[in-house]
Amino acid sequence: MAGKVLKILNIMRDGEEFYLEEAKGILASLLVEIARINRISGEEKYSEDKGKITDLISRCQDYISDHYMEDIRIDELAKHCHISETHLRRIFTSYMKMSPLEYINTIRIQAACDYLKKTDQPIADVAHKCGFTTNSTFNRNFRQITGMTPLEWRKRPENYEQQLLKFDIHSEEGW
Repeated sequence: MAGKVLKILNIMRDGEEFYLEEAKGILASLLVEIARINRISGEEKYSEDKGKITDLISRCQDYISDHYMEDIRIDELAKHCHISETHLRRIFTSYMKMSPLEYINTIRIQAACDYLKKTDQPIADVAHKCGFTTNSTFNRNFRQITGMTPLEWRKRPENYEQQLLKFDIHSEEGW
């Protein structure tokens, strides 16, 4: 790059025929080279920033997976990730296409579906185990995510594992 700048200065100093056109051509070449360097370093910065965001989101997801059964506050989640609550909400929502609270409720409902499928525990107990403090909040979120009530979901034929719990199978030895 420095060589091109010196060449432009020498051309301008010598003042030969068509010196302006020649200097403009070398200047254009110099600007293209600078633009290429800036683009590459900009991509590296974008890649680095994207990696930081991915790490932050992974940390949030891990925390939520480990603590979904507890009362998770967004400000606590932000403290865990060492950023402000506002910044966490903005980054999480733009990356995950849902708010942190929507994600927490989705994880809780997924866990509830597993409990409903594999156990015959009362729905209120399942709601409490999955971090919901009231049955109405659990039912509202469950219907919003699955499109049906917890009881309707439990009774679906594809949830055969829960249906097996109702059978009292007796076996005899010696056969």
